[in-house]
Amino acid sequence: MEADPSSLSSTETVTPYEAAVARLRAVRDAVNALDLGTAAQLLSLHDAALRDSLAHAALSVSEAEALHHAQSELLTQLEAVQRGVAVDLQQTRRGGAAARAYLGTRGA
Repeated sequence: MEADPSSLSSTETVTPYEAAVARLRAVRDAVNALDLGTAAQLLSLHDAALRDSLAHAALSVSEAEALHHAQSELLTQLEAVQRGVAVDLQQTRRGGAAARAYLGTRGA
């Protein structure tokens, strides 16, 4: 995962935009690893920090637009993961039902 901007040395200055991009990369990395609990926590932190940045006008219009685009891409990725999990769950349920049916007929 990318470095957490808060862990950078005090001599390095990180803009609100750079911090937001780093948080989104960390979320994407967590999603790619299917570590959805970590992704959820990171998204919560990102949401709070982004709201703060927007409230204090710490982002330019172009930075806000770039973040919107990055967040839209992340949302698309999350939706794909959700669909994949739904398919896997459905297959697991079918497999379980087939196994129960097979075991039920064996004992008869």
